[in-house]
Amino acid sequence: MTPRHDRLELLDRYLRIPTISRQVTPETVEAVRAFWRDLGLPLEPLAPPGGAGTPALWGEIPGPAGAPTLLLYGHWDVQPTGDPARWRWEGVECRPFEPTYFLRGRRVEPRTVPAAELDDVVVVARGGADNKGQHLANVLGALDAARAGTLAWRVRIVLDGEEEHGSPHLEAIARAHRARLAADVLIGSDGPKPGDQPTLVMGVRGLLMVDLVADNGQPASLHSGNYGNIVPNPVLPLARLIEDIEARVAAYAEAHAAFRQEAEAVFAKWQDRAVWTPYLRPTVNVNHLMTEGASPALRRTIIPRSAHARLDVRLTPDTPLGAVRELVERAVADHQRRTPGVAFSVALEGQPASYTSPARPEFGWLLRLLEEHADAEPVALPILGGTLPLHVFTDTLGIPALWLPAANANNQQHDVNEHYVLRHFYGQTALFTRIVSSRPH
Repeated sequence: MTPRHDRLELLDRYLRIPTISRQVTPETVEAVRAFWRDLGLPLEPLAPPGGAGTPALWGEIPGPAGAPTLLLYGHWDVQPTGDPARWRWEGVECRPFEPTYFLRGRRVEPRTVPAAELDDVVVVARGGADNKGQHLANVLGALDAARAGTLAWRVRIVLDGEEEHGSPHLEAIARAHRARLAADVLIGSDGPKPGDQPTLVMGVRGLLMVDLVADNGQPASLHSGNYGNIVPNPVLPLARLIEDIEARVAAYAEAHAAFRQEAEAVFAKWQDRAVWTPYLRPTVNVNHLMTEGASPALRRTIIPRSAHARLDVRLTPDTPLGAVRELVERAVADHQRRTPGVAFSVALEGQPASYTSPARPEFGWLLRLLEEHADAEPVALPILGGTLPLHVFTDTLGIPALWLPAANANNQQHDVNEHYVLRHFYGQTALFTRIVSSRPH
């Protein structure tokens, strides 16, 4: 066995702990903590105030006296598995929490694979790419530097236990444990590398979830002929409200463009190498639109008494959460006044976008390290299309946050057959040893 095989055994053990988001038990938490204790890194649970929810896990690797503090973020909860019968790779049945390994299309036992060929091995398991493999690589790199005596930072680690369902308690945890999470900079890794290129990201879009209901106040759905032109139908008024919300969000974004203008100027050189320009503007997406009594199979000539819609609004730094929340509430109130006989209600929940300016010295520092470490020119992106809880660190704690995705582009995270190509695991460990062994100039 070689050190590379030993590292793979650690990953294998970590992936076997079934840490499905919302299904975590105290025994699961203890299994995760035992894993890290065996690596010489005791992690303490940071429970949400009031005891609800799943704890984050926190630890520290001491650095030289007077060293700045680097905070590493990851999440140890994973997505549900989906249909277990659909977990098949190269025609081989796989189980989500029993890692299965493949090399050049053939199932292998990793201990028999020469160390030089482990880069090309694919591990099929839930959590390999999202996110256990990524943050394990980062922490292993920091531990390697500590053992080698090259550590230039005090390294703090926070592992979120609720990221896969929106990190609902992370901000409260951060406020309650502000001193433990204090740092000069945060670096996290999640998500795929665009085109498998080494990638540096400076932010993420936010997310406002909108639940809308339009109701005509009737006790039941009614005959569309007998009550047509007498009882209002709530469906079209709801559709008009949704259309108006989309228009208002777009108009607000058009009038507020400071972030978009900076991004288009600073990141223009990478515009043809990765998708990011669509993410500079907000989107209003309809997840769900349904009337009371709806059936995909049966036709009913009725005036439904209610209609329900769910929207997700992806936010940019130009469209702050508070401003868009007020915009939606104002649109609902306006439509309420102009739509007699129909009552509207709205419920809102969200988190803001997060962005760290490339004017900070960490931008050039990490970009240079990526370029020196990788065999391809790195890509820098202003923002991801998706949402992560980075605002907890940038807004609540005032920590600049930079992101280094570390999974293969096609890893199928959140789907069946999630898989992780091990070259990214080993490469990320080596990269983080270099990161924590140097500082920005």
